[in-house]
Amino acid sequence: MGEPGEDRKLAERYVPHVRFDRAEPFDIQGVGYTVYTAGPASGAAVQSVSSKLRIQMEPGESVIEYAFYYDFDIQHLYDLEHVFVKIDSEGRIVGVLGSFHGKFLNNLLEGETEWEGTHAILYVQPGKHAFMPAPHYFRLFPDRDKCCGEYAGQDGLLAAPMFEGRIFTEEAFDRQAEHYIKKKYAFVPAWEFSEEYPRLSKAEDLLMPWKELEELIVRRITEWKRRILKEKSS
Repeated sequence: MGEPGEDRKLAERYVPHVRFDRAEPFDIQGVGYTVYTAGPASGAAVQSVSSKLRIQMEPGESVIEYAFYYDFDIQHLYDLEHVFVKIDSEGRIVGVLGSFHGKFLNNLLEGETEWEGTHAILYVQPGKHAFMPAPHYFRLFPDRDKCCGEYAGQDGLLAAPMFEGRIFTEEAFDRQAEHYIKKKYAFVPAWEFSEEYPRLSKAEDLLMPWKELEELIVRRITEWKRRILKEKSS
């Protein structure tokens, strides 16, 4: 990893630009970044700080990990999605991986991936926030509409293992969260994607080091639990 200022500049230069469904109800709250660099004479394999991915690099390559945080996925409270941008020693992008329901899929497809300068344009699954290089790939997901309506909220609060002891839940709260999400946020996707998402700040403006985002997540989920419990008791 480089100096903090250098890592920030690198993260700004390559952060993906995202496209949202026009009916999307959720905003990105922060984008945590981490930069990994292999030495010039040997490659490297390192564990991602915020996901299960083990990152592979060839000599001279760097990988920028972007963790996109939302307070909600349409099916649960707490959502963290990832993009890994790999660059070679000349600063050329040689890989883009995007998270998709527990997997990491190639988002660098010749003739399909769109660009704004050094920023790959990635499409966000409505409500679920998985990444694809083009919107037609979301047709592969059979419940892409039902998850935004009929199945909204069904997973309650997603308590990720890395937040053990800081974020936790129980069945009673999960059912309260399900009711809250379905009542407040269930929607019908338009399946029309826009760069003019009305409430979204630019990804560059949401960047912060991963440790900052990690602390922000704990604070925001704690506050959301309080709000949901308060609404139930009122």
